[in-house]
Amino acid sequence: MKNRNITGIVVAVIYCVVLYVFLTDAPPGEAPNNPRWVYSLIPLGAVVITSLFD
Repeated sequence: MKNRNITGIVVAVIYCVVLYVFLTDAPPGEAPNNPRWVYSLIPLGAVVITSLFD
């Protein structure tokens, strides 16, 4: 197994949590109004961050 950089994994997890909270933020009683492609930024960003740190 390839040695993974723990810093990159931690930063990617923090990125995923922050982006998820930001994307699901909506006024009370309303659903978040985001296009479907915006949610693909979560895994793509995590892959980019881990590849930059490796």
